[in-house]
Amino acid sequence: MGPMGGAWISPSQAAWCLADPWQQRGPAGCKPASNPLLAPQLPEGWRCPTAAPCLIPAELLSRVTAGPVTPASRNTPSPVDPEAVEVLMNFDPDPADLALSSIPGHETFDPRKHRFSDEELKPQPIMKKARKIQVPDEQKDEKYWNRRYKNNEAAKRSRDARRLKENQITVRAAFLEKENAVLRQEVASIRQELSRYRTILTKYESQHGAL
Repeated sequence: MGPMGGAWISPSQAAWCLADPWQQRGPAGCKPASNPLLAPQLPEGWRCPTAAPCLIPAELLSRVTAGPVTPASRNTPSPVDPEAVEVLMNFDPDPADLALSSIPGHETFDPRKHRFSDEELKPQPIMKKARKIQVPDEQKDEKYWNRRYKNNEAAKRSRDARRLKENQITVRAAFLEKENAVLRQEVASIRQELSRYRTILTKYESQHGAL
C-alpha cells in the first residue's frame, strides 16, 4: 500500500503507468513493459501523472482488475445458437408433396423450420383391428346408424391425421438428408483446412518456439 491508502503498480505486474496514455491497445493510462496480457485493467480515463511506477489512488483501487487481459483480437466468440445457423443449400420439394403435408386452410408446411417432438417420432405399434360384431338387421335402428356414422368419421379423422404426420415426416426427412450431406462436406473441408493450419503452426513453432 502507498501513502493516502493507495497502492503501487509494481514491476511484478509487468505494467508501468506513463504520462503518455496507451490509447489504442488498452485502458488509458496503462502501458505494458513487456507482455500486454499481464497488464492490469485500470479505470477508464485514468492517467498516471508520472513516468515511474505510480500510485493508484485509494478511491480507484477497488475498480482495478489485476490479472491476465485478453486483447480484443483474441476474444472468444460469443456462443452461437445452433437453431439460428442457416445452411446454404438448394432444396426444392415437390409442391404436391408440400400440399399433402399441409393442413387445408393453414400455412404451407415448411420442412426447413418445422420441428417434431420426441413423442411424435416414436414408432407406433401395429394395432389389430377389432373383431367385427354382426348386428342383426332388425336391431339397426336410428341410434345404431348415428353411432356408426360418428365412429366412421372419427376413424377417418384419425387416418387423415396419421397420413398428414407421415407426409410431414417424409418431407422433413428429405430436407435433413440433403442438409446432412451439405454439412458433412463442410466438415470435411474445415478438417482439411485445420490440418493445413496445424502444419503451418508446427513449422513456425519448430523455428521460433511455442506461442
